[in-house]
Amino acid sequence: MGIVRNALRQYKHEWMCVHHPDIETAKYYRAVFGKDPDLNAPKTINEKIHYLKLGDYCDNELITRCVDKVAVRDYLTERGFSALLPGLIGVYDKPEKIEWDKLPGRFVVKCNHGCGYNIVCRDKNSLDIKDVSAKLKRWLKEDYWKVYCEPQYKHVKKKILIEEYLGDDIETYKFYCFNGEPKILYLMTTVGDEHYVDYVDTDFKRINVRRDGRKSYPDIDSLTRPPHFKEMLEYSRELSAGFPFVRVDLYDLDKVYFSELTFVPAGGFLKLDPPEAETEWGSWLKLDQ
Repeated sequence: MGIVRNALRQYKHEWMCVHHPDIETAKYYRAVFGKDPDLNAPKTINEKIHYLKLGDYCDNELITRCVDKVAVRDYLTERGFSALLPGLIGVYDKPEKIEWDKLPGRFVVKCNHGCGYNIVCRDKNSLDIKDVSAKLKRWLKEDYWKVYCEPQYKHVKKKILIEEYLGDDIETYKFYCFNGEPKILYLMTTVGDEHYVDYVDTDFKRINVRRDGRKSYPDIDSLTRPPHFKEMLEYSRELSAGFPFVRVDLYDLDKVYFSELTFVPAGGFLKLDPPEAETEWGSWLKLDQ
């Protein structure tokens, strides 16, 4: 999202985001892509995502529930997918309610109302609780939905959740699902300090599309298909059913674990290379369904 942040720094957008999200979205889009979005007859994947964001997904109780990292757990349980959920240690309204001394040696702390609010604790004895508490307080004051004008987060009741620690440097497999069908897997590979981004198809073959000029992994053929790949495809198909578009994020460890559902990936600013890919991906998303 760095390219988007840099493009939007010049704007004082909070009031406009609250009162005119359609106008503010168009302003954001213009800053990133250098042109106006066509939200009356959307064609590209980004135009269609914004169309959904401002329409079907706006003030939608189910969407709000699914982006809420606490409430989505109940949603998955009701749908019979409780086995995918990481263990829940606790849910809190504020950091003062957390009994740190009763927590296990390793855990993950999150806020439920946006993205990037994560703290991975690998050793509680070395954790700076004062610093973590201050960070959580700061996050709880933030209205994440205003950052990129994403009203699907607007009505999430802010909370802190602590989940079980699943492991070091675990990979997240992010499946872009179009009308209930996973078609693209967003794959990030980390080697030392280098981060590579690739898109692969459902046969785990790299497609010739890059994002934001980021580097592709030089030896993609050496990357092995995750052991539960077929299961993840099926879970993505089942979890995306009923939504025009959603990204289903999963972990593949000793079994498949659920990470999150993302309805507006990259804030709706997926800058793809070649640009024609944005139209091709958009053609896969049938809004009339």
